[in-house]
Amino acid sequence: MRAARAIHAVVACGIALALSATPPSSQAASKRGVSDAALAAAARSARVADVDYVRGECGDERSIEAWLDDAVGDTARVTWRGGACLLANPDNPIDSGSDWCGGATIVPNEDPKHPARIEVYFEKPVDGKPGKAYAFRAENHDVDGLDYKRDTRSFEIGYGQRFVDGYAAPEDDCD
Repeated sequence: MRAARAIHAVVACGIALALSATPPSSQAASKRGVSDAALAAAARSARVADVDYVRGECGDERSIEAWLDDAVGDTARVTWRGGACLLANPDNPIDSGSDWCGGATIVPNEDPKHPARIEVYFEKPVDGKPGKAYAFRAENHDVDGLDYKRDTRSFEIGYGQRFVDGYAAPEDDCD
């Protein structure tokens, strides 16, 4: 009987520890003040006008997800993520990124070994929610090789020239 109680206590303690343990990715998210899933969702719903200065002046109200769907169509598999910025250059303040990014990996059907990536930079979280979206960064293998981009139009052109049949570059301005 005493052995059974001891076993029960050990099992109960183990279950309690397992239920109260926070997975490493959740620990990192809680230290950042927002979950990775919330950052990914915020990136999908961020407006192009908020993260791309030229298209902001043109009033492009599409979500980043809608814009990306327009840019790549069915030429790729898209996977969304949130977390620290990956497309960041700490040596250049405008590209330094932060702990708060959401974005997508775009794996072209024709060239899966060279995925493209986009990210939306966010300000510091407020009350467990992503802060304001403020910048767009991307990289893709365009006709000249791997290229880092700061605007949606550059990404579209680089990606479209390689993977979209009948591609025509978007207009330079909105006038």
